[in-house]
Amino acid sequence: MKAEFNSRVDLQREVIKIINKESFKYQLSGLSKPAIESWYLNNSIGNNQLKEKLFLISKKLFFIANKSQDQITEEYKKLQVSIRKNIEELKILLVQFF
Repeated sequence: MKAEFNSRVDLQREVIKIINKESFKYQLSGLSKPAIESWYLNNSIGNNQLKEKLFLISKKLFFIANKSQDQITEEYKKLQVSIRKNIEELKILLVQFF
């Protein structure tokens, strides 16, 4: 169970590092909806795709957090793979943005 928690935290950190290594004026402080909204508005980002991709990743990570008490299921594993794919898509969006 601790490994799953660490994996989820590592994914969150990875997403935040990916965003914060870019030259945005304000850094992303977390993956909660208010944190993403604040980052998006404070940086005057016109690309809604970045915000929506972050919301999607956040939603999936939240789901994993709630499932971490359960036995690891095939659905859980598929969701982790899906999050990885979303992170790669986020990287592509950032390249297109800059």
